[in-house]
Formats: sequence, C-alpha cells, structure tokens
Amino acid sequence: MESKKINRKVAARVRVQRYRATHRRIDYAPSPTVLAAIDRHLAAGLDNCIAGVIDKLIEAGDKVVTGNVQG
Repeated sequence: MESKKINRKVAARVRVQRYRATHRRIDYAPSPTVLAAIDRHLAAGLDNCIAGVIDKLIEAGDKVVTGNVQG
C-alpha cells in the first residue's frame, strides 16, 4: 500500500518535471481586477485551470491589440 503512494508521488513529480522542461514558468501576481476576470472565466467553465484561462485571455487580448488572428 505504501509503495503505491510513493509510486504515485514519483509519477506526479516526473509529469511536473517533464511539463516544466518544455513550458517556461512565469512568476505572476494578478491585480485584483485581473483576478476577478480570471475568476469569472473559471466560473463560466471556459477552462478548468488558471493557466489555461490566462492563456486564453492573453491570446484574445493579443488579437484585439495587434489584429493578428492566428490559431
């Protein structure tokens, strides 16, 4: 039983390490108004994690600011 817990922890750590090897980490603390926008998008079910919501908001803002419609 204990070895299954250890194996799950090791597997989780390996997944995180693999993810971080290909995804740049950005230390970011949103302002209260931005955090409220993130919370609204999470509540609407547009994505199930904060990182996904932030990605979508940045992509949408980029399209508005630059007119660059990609993806």
